[in-house]
Amino acid sequence: MMTEKQNARVLELKGQIEGTAAAPSGAPVEVREAVLELVQELGRSGVTARALAEALGLHETTLSRWKRDRQAAPGGRRRPSDSRAAGARDAGFRVVELAAPQARSKPRTSTAESDPAVPTLRVAHAPSGLVIDGLDVESLVALLRRLS
Repeated sequence: MMTEKQNARVLELKGQIEGTAAAPSGAPVEVREAVLELVQELGRSGVTARALAEALGLHETTLSRWKRDRQAAPGGRRRPSDSRAAGARDAGFRVVELAAPQARSKPRTSTAESDPAVPTLRVAHAPSGLVIDGLDVESLVALLRRLS
């Protein structure tokens, strides 16, 4: 349960967050820090981050991201635009490198036992979902046609 002072602080922060909703960098660092301090304060009294996020009009994963960003920065403080490219919004994406495509005339149907020169598919469960190495677009199309 929040006190009147805490409720007033939540309403003040909600107004500041809504006032910056259209900004490409999101809420200012000062507002984020104030919200994270309030999360800690309210957590000691039994109010969950989910309840506070709902009161602020945010999703709880936003609070988690703000906390993670603060912890990841040297000195524990990071401005939202420090590690972004030209005003791009930080959406938690990872940098990936694209490999050049290999030319193939037909989808792969052989296995390593019958043709050792052709690599087999490697399927792994990762935190991001199912990862399939070695599956090209042609093979995917052939697989989808067989499954439909």
